[in-house]
Amino acid sequence: MNRNMMANGNEGLAKTWIILAGVILIVIGLLGFISNPLVGRADALIATGNIHNIVHLTTGALALYIGYMLRGTNLVNGVIGFGILYAVIFIAVVVSPTLFGLFDTAANIYLHVIHATLAVVSLGVGYMARNAATAR
Repeated sequence: MNRNMMANGNEGLAKTWIILAGVILIVIGLLGFISNPLVGRADALIATGNIHNIVHLTTGALALYIGYMLRGTNLVNGVIGFGILYAVIFIAVVVSPTLFGLFDTAANIYLHVIHATLAVVSLGVGYMARNAATAR
């Protein structure tokens, strides 16, 4: 496989990942407003409150913007930036599960796993795509 094909494949992977992340965040954000055992209430699997749901909707929309509107280096940098954002969110919510009183429901282990996964995978995919692009 030549370098251009590999770079395009990694850029496509970055695009697919960030769109998938955006869809998942929007689904989690929307489900948080509907009474269900998966997302929302304090006793739900993924405990969120209204402000936390809005954060998921906003960052999901950001991820979709990155995936659909950016190309090339901007896309790759957007994916890396998204990973950095979620690394900061992960650390902040581990330090203070209510994000210093902003959330009315404390984040649980499932949210920590979601936040950490978004950070690690976004950074990994972003840097992999960046390295392939610079190899061109």
